[in-house]
Amino acid sequence: MQEYQRLLERAREKLPVVHVATDRFQVPDVEITSDGKSTVIRNFEEITKVLRREPAHLIGFLAREMGCPGVLDGPRGVLKSRLNKDAINQRIREYTEKYVICSECKRPDTHLSKEGRLTLLICEACGAQRPVTVRRVVEPEKPKTPVVVGEVYRLTIEDVGRRGDGVAKKEGFVIFVTGATQRGSTVNAKITKVLGNNAYAVVAP
Repeated sequence: MQEYQRLLERAREKLPVVHVATDRFQVPDVEITSDGKSTVIRNFEEITKVLRREPAHLIGFLAREMGCPGVLDGPRGVLKSRLNKDAINQRIREYTEKYVICSECKRPDTHLSKEGRLTLLICEACGAQRPVTVRRVVEPEKPKTPVVVGEVYRLTIEDVGRRGDGVAKKEGFVIFVTGATQRGSTVNAKITKVLGNNAYAVVAP
């Protein structure tokens, strides 16, 4: 029995040491530099390899979330805005939760699969599936102006500018009317141009 124990101990000593990694999955923090008004993520390719996702997919997500154009420059990712490191890291964490981590077993061993209009996150560890959607950035609507180029409006001249143009208002919108020189008069004004919060017009018959 003692001989058996000695042989067992000798066999155990020759076994390789197995290291169990509890932090196997760890997304690197971004390494950024500024290039004019752009932010360059130098280790972008390394991050996408850890996430096992296409670089174009990640840069597209970051561009949408940051509200700026994003492009790939070889192994680097470029966002066309001056951004700080913490903000980018936070967005990558959000991307990881949404597009990488399985919601059932919490493992990163997943892949994306396109099925019709749906994109599914499929877990290779437990087999769970869930749809993921891309949040679209909605462009804010431009404020509607109360006047339209080419249209004629009946306006009251409230003041006369330094250049001799009449100054009228419509719903708070300032309109400069060429040919209207008398304060308090009412004229027909044809809109010729709209710029910002101002419009330009000429006196019409």
